[in-house]
Amino acid sequence: MDCKEFNSLILDFLHDRLDEMKLSEFLSHIEECEDCRDELRIQYLIYEGLERLEAGATFDVDKDLADLMQLQRKRLSSRQGIKMTAIASEIITTAAFVIVLFVVLFYQ
Repeated sequence: MDCKEFNSLILDFLHDRLDEMKLSEFLSHIEECEDCRDELRIQYLIYEGLERLEAGATFDVDKDLADLMQLQRKRLSSRQGIKMTAIASEIITTAAFVIVLFVVLFYQ
């Protein structure tokens, strides 16, 4: 992912609209690119911070953004775990079907 693509995805990230692949790429890129971390921080401040401050809530941009990043990492890990569980379940189901079919066909 390049910086231009990263910047185009910031709002989708902030609104939790990235699929697994894009979220993974987004999180990887932000770890490597200081300029994009700064851009994310600015946009987070604009879209989230101003809303909170207008509502009279306190706002610590660095802490809140770090919390959001951690939450997104956990969500990505959870989504990947669920996907792997579903794949394993499909494999087991298919293998069981093949075994039953084998038994029925060869032990009649």
